[in-house]
Amino acid sequence: MRGREINEAVIRRGLTTLELLRAGASFRLSLRREWDEGVDFAGYARDFSVDQVPCADPIALGDEEARGVLAEAAPALGRLESLMRAGGHEMVVLRAHAGLGVRAWLHVHSSVLGRNNGYHAIRAGGIRRHEPGEREEAVLVDGLNLGRAMSFKNAAAEIPFGGCKMTVQSAPVALAPPDEPRLGFLAYCIDAGHFMTGPDMGFSPQLADVLRARFTRNILGGSRGALGPTGAPTALGCFLAIQEVARWKWGSADLGGRHAAVQGLGAVGLPLARHLVEAGMRLTVADTDPARIAAAQSELGAMEVVSPDRILSIPCDLLSPCAIGGVLDEASIDALRCEMIYGSANNQLRAFSEEEEKRLAERIAARGIVYQPDWTHNTAGVMAGFEEYAHPDDASLERILPRLERVCRDGTRSLLEEAARTGRTPTAIAYERVRERLRIP
Repeated sequence: MRGREINEAVIRRGLTTLELLRAGASFRLSLRREWDEGVDFAGYARDFSVDQVPCADPIALGDEEARGVLAEAAPALGRLESLMRAGGHEMVVLRAHAGLGVRAWLHVHSSVLGRNNGYHAIRAGGIRRHEPGEREEAVLVDGLNLGRAMSFKNAAAEIPFGGCKMTVQSAPVALAPPDEPRLGFLAYCIDAGHFMTGPDMGFSPQLADVLRARFTRNILGGSRGALGPTGAPTALGCFLAIQEVARWKWGSADLGGRHAAVQGLGAVGLPLARHLVEAGMRLTVADTDPARIAAAQSELGAMEVVSPDRILSIPCDLLSPCAIGGVLDEASIDALRCEMIYGSANNQLRAFSEEEEKRLAERIAARGIVYQPDWTHNTAGVMAGFEEYAHPDDASLERILPRLERVCRDGTRSLLEEAARTGRTPTAIAYERVRERLRIP
């Protein structure tokens, strides 16, 4: 018997919050009721603060009692613990609002870099929406992988935040007119998690604008922000890395006449494609949204369009994954016909631990293809987010450009040179460089 999903069991018991904290090899589970059923979260940050949510009958259950209450979800809970152990995660928190139809998961990999940083938020990562009917385990796997990557990305970006991701299962959140109860609840979940975030798949920059204007200053990357959506700086960082790989591999950063296959033309894929075309590259593209392809063709001119299931095996100089993660597994790696893989997508390797990533990276290297972890070069978005967070009144792209160039361009060169000198993969070297900062043994 599969057992009940965790969120179902929590809601069924009239509870709102689950926290699963890893301490060494063991886990500590707690369950709570943190708000009254009738609380109007439209009043969040105006009528009450993050630590003043009305609850006339609060409940707090420790590990033993909590596990007894969730006995029906024991298989799912055991699977979650296994995933956290494999990935080295320190904490997962669920806040589920049955009336609003929102389940918000906070996937905390590490808080080390954010401790005592002087800000409300000590962790940073994106907020991503999943459909309500999606399997809980798929949502958890996605969030845990993304949260783990954020620890390393934030370390590579040299910003003082731990790594985390928030996944939200809900219907799309209306902005016109704004669905204030659900927006307020999302803001509460962000603030309660000591979390700095920005919009990822399923959440628009406009949603970030509304949340920031009314509910929380802990979300960045809106269209009205000082630096605008983070897709543009992220694309620039990726492009600088691509140029540096070309210089290292072909002796020149000149990309003119070479061929790029771009998977995804969204918030980062389109501006990256723009850089590639301006550099003289020929494009083959794929996207699940025909409107995005039409927009790219209108702006950038002629390009070959192929189906998403073909883009990974197109013969090309550069393969640039800029859509969903987990696209490179053993089968797709064996079908690659490119010379380098550099794109903006998070977690491009279909792996659930650092060890699995290293194994797949070895497989890529054995094909003679240049690859390094995406979190070493798609970091400019979090740099821009931190710039807006630390300097809300005078955020400046010029202030982060030196760091962007140092991390994405110079860091790429350093990884490739050490890999050539030692015979190790850039992936293994990149992880080794940041492990000590994150206090990972």
